[in-house]
Amino acid sequence: MKISKLVLGLLLAAPTLPAMAATTPAQNAPSDVRCLLLSNGFSKSASNEQARQAAAQTLLFYVGRLDGRMSAGALEAAMRAQSTSIDPKTAGPEMTACAARLAHAQQTLQALGRAAAPATPPK
Repeated sequence: MKISKLVLGLLLAAPTLPAMAATTPAQNAPSDVRCLLLSNGFSKSASNEQARQAAAQTLLFYVGRLDGRMSAGALEAAMRAQSTSIDPKTAGPEMTACAARLAHAQQTLQALGRAAAPATPPK
């Protein structure tokens, strides 16, 4: 629950979320690598502790998404390719979109957990 509050705080602090909803990148390895790099950068350079922590949690999400999906060499090459194309002018809105993908994944998992939970046993 702590992660959800941190991500929610990051999303609420970013006024560009509605504009980014339509342009959120598809969930594929290159966009996950980009989000990993953005999250890493924001986890080190965000202006306040809450934003740094939210970015760090988002970073962990993308590490998990990429783990086992790409070989170490392919991941390194993708990171090198993506790192040269990150524009500081658009990094904030892109990070917001990455955090929104995490929030959406959390909501989906919570809904699936509720649906799979057994009904309350009779007393």
